[in-house]
Amino acid sequence: MATYAMTIDERSTQGRALLTYLGTLNIKLQPLTRGVAPCQFSKEEMKAMLAESAAEARKGLGTSHEDFKREMASWL
Repeated sequence: MATYAMTIDERSTQGRALLTYLGTLNIKLQPLTRGVAPCQFSKEEMKAMLAESAAEARKGLGTSHEDFKREMASWL
């Protein structure tokens, strides 16, 4: 099973038709709150990752800003 996120303009004819079609396929649709993306981590997991990252930064570990920018550019 997979989870997908998409934006559908339910006010348009095509958007309403798509929602109707997906309903006929018994696809579970769950509207998301506008502007809030779903998160795959719990609050505790996020705090632990932040603490670990802060500790690594204090030790001088991690990735340089330039290396990070190059990595991000490779994703685009």
